[in-house]
Amino acid sequence: MIVNRAELADVLGVSVVTIDNRIARGLPVERKGREGKSYEFETSDVIDWHVKNQISKDNPQGTPEGASNGSPSDLKQRKLEAETEISELERDKRRIELAEKKGLVVLVEDVVQGFANEIANLRAQLLNLPRRVAPLIVGEMHEDRVKEVLEDEIDILLTELHERALKGAEELNDE
Repeated sequence: MIVNRAELADVLGVSVVTIDNRIARGLPVERKGREGKSYEFETSDVIDWHVKNQISKDNPQGTPEGASNGSPSDLKQRKLEAETEISELERDKRRIELAEKKGLVVLVEDVVQGFANEIANLRAQLLNLPRRVAPLIVGEMHEDRVKEVLEDEIDILLTELHERALKGAEELNDE
C-alpha cells in the first residue's frame, strides 16, 4: 500500500520528524517529495526495512526487545505482526471510505466549513440589523416600544437561521 509521510507516521505510531530521521538513515522511499508533491512509501518495503534494522516505536535505537540480537524467528514474528497491523489499518480505512460514500459519516472539515459559513451569515445579518431597525424606531419616544421592535427583528432573524438549518438537515437526510 502506498502512503505519504503523515500516513506512514500514523501506521508506525511515530512522528513525521522520526520518519524524516529514518529517511536519512536509509528508509526506502517510493517517490521523493518535491515541488508540492508529497513523499510516497510502499508499506511492505518499509516493514522489511524496519525488520532488517530492528526498529520499533518502543525501541528506536534498534535493539530487539528482550534480547541482544534478533533471531530469524523473532524477526519473522515481528514482520508478521507489522503486516497484520497494516492489514487491519487498511481494512479500517476501507470501512471509513464506505461509510463516507453511504453518507453515514461526515468529515470534520465539512462540518467546520458549514459552521463557519453559518457564522458568517449570522454576522452579516446582525450587521444589517441597525439598517433594518432604524426606520422602524425613528421618532419613537417610549423605551418599551424600541425594545419591542428590536426583539421582533432579532426573533425574525433567528427564526430564519433556524429554518435554514432545519432545511439543511432535511436535505442531508434525503441524501
